[in-house]
Amino acid sequence: SMAQKNNAIVAINADYFTNNPTKTSFEYRMGEKIRNKANKTKDILIIDENGDFHLLVKSDSAKMKAFNESGHTIVNAFTFGPALVIDGEVQKIDAEYGYNPNGREPRMAIGQTGALSYVLVMAEGRSSESEGVTHQELADYMGALGCTQAFNLDGGNSAEMVFNGSF
Repeated sequence: SMAQKNNAIVAINADYFTNNPTKTSFEYRMGEKIRNKANKTKDILIIDENGDFHLLVKSDSAKMKAFNESGHTIVNAFTFGPALVIDGEVQKIDAEYGYNPNGREPRMAIGQTGALSYVLVMAEGRSSESEGVTHQELADYMGALGCTQAFNLDGGNSAEMVFNGSF
């Protein structure tokens, strides 16, 4: 796998990035702008030069403007969502957000619990061992873990995590 080839300690997938190179999204990777077209139906996670998370619900243009004027730099940005926790407040997830928000699905989430402190959560699903989680259940769980900011990165068939070479 790519994780093993690069001796990664942890690797996760995110935002359905490679499956659709023509999608409307706001994507940065390691400071490099990949795509810069906000999708008004999707949330954005921006990670700045300090490693801090900034969440923009439905690609909020006013918050994007405020971020741009703050002097911070975008290191990584992801379009997928939804935002699960914002400023310590667990979000009420829109029943229409994205793919099957109320269904039990495999999910991948990332959260920030403090300065340079993060959690990664992978919920398995569609198996006899795990039925998966809804977006709201994932939001509640990320809040219970103490996340100040949390974001759903992926879901469905593509949710995957590798840790120390194990899937």
